[in-house]
Amino acid sequence: MQAMDHILGILRKSFFWAWLDVVCQYRRSRIGPFWETINVVVMILGLTLVSSTIFGGNVYEHLGYIGLGTITWSAISSLINEGANTFVRNRALITGTNIDIFVYVGRTVFKILITFAHHFIIYAIGLAFLIVPLGWTSLLAIPGLLLLFANGFWVATVLGFICARFRDVELIIRNLLQLAFFFTPVFWNYHQVPAGRHFIIDYNIAFYFLEIVRSPLLGNVPPLKFYVVTICVSVVGTALAALVVRSMRSRLAFFV
Repeated sequence: MQAMDHILGILRKSFFWAWLDVVCQYRRSRIGPFWETINVVVMILGLTLVSSTIFGGNVYEHLGYIGLGTITWSAISSLINEGANTFVRNRALITGTNIDIFVYVGRTVFKILITFAHHFIIYAIGLAFLIVPLGWTSLLAIPGLLLLFANGFWVATVLGFICARFRDVELIIRNLLQLAFFFTPVFWNYHQVPAGRHFIIDYNIAFYFLEIVRSPLLGNVPPLKFYVVTICVSVVGTALAALVVRSMRSRLAFFV
């Protein structure tokens, strides 16, 4: 019972700090976090135009697929990029207070979740213009989102420790993410990949997390394999995070 109260306390504090971060970041802005949403809209329109030009087809047909893919990818890439900087960004608090380190992890994940929630206005616009369907299948996106952001906790923990110890790793991760964007079917249809090159998506973990969110919102039920893979990644990642915390937690203040 005490352990559960402790976890809930960490989550509440993390969410409060994340909300405060967003408020402070956009304090003097007229539309606040929606500037991020505008950036995503511009990216969606650009990718849709490029995709329809290269791969053919109507722009309208590509818009829903690429739009949902871009929104979901923005969350995936942010969890990795900002997760890598979790402890370095909070170095003053880590060296000067005894706050539980998982508060910083939750702060990072919840901030990304809040920003991601603003992006869902794009999905609402897509529904209004009948670009994407709405049905009971869409509810399957909820467990997909839960799995995605739950994995954000172990990703931010592991990468946060590693990048605090080895600062160059953060730059390597950013470069690899740029490459991963093109190898992940965000703006291209993975069904068109030849059988001999299917390994591009079969061994791409980001693809599975992308599809358990995007497919239901497009009216499709993701294969059971996608959920099995993401759950296995969650278990293995959580175990890895526990090992990293056990071996590096006592030296974190020296790393940052």
